[in-house]
Amino acid sequence: MSFTIEILEEKKNPIIDRMEIKFRIDHFNASTPNRLEVKKKIAAIKNANEKFTIIRNIQTHFGGAYDVGLANIYEEAKELQFYEPFHIQVRNLPKDTRSEVYKLKKRKEPYGHLFDYE
Repeated sequence: MSFTIEILEEKKNPIIDRMEIKFRIDHFNASTPNRLEVKKKIAAIKNANEKFTIIRNIQTHFGGAYDVGLANIYEEAKELQFYEPFHIQVRNLPKDTRSEVYKLKKRKEPYGHLFDYE
């Protein structure tokens, strides 16, 4: 799938120690790319660690060939785990890992190792 990402706005948040990015995805004649593909491309553009890059949301515009989204790039796992909600962290994992996290959480077993932040 071919798509391009354009950074619309970039803001450094020194209190939380993260970079907040607003971006636009152009995907003419194709569906919206999945979150993991967008995450990899943004991490590559910003030379950031993919593990600490979180896609907050992707807003699809009906009938358009573009989407607008928000991403946060953290410096450390500690801030990421504190400021990002659990469901957003899980959404940024591969599909098979997501289901495993929810299974372990339901059984009240440890699942932190699946996030691989360290």
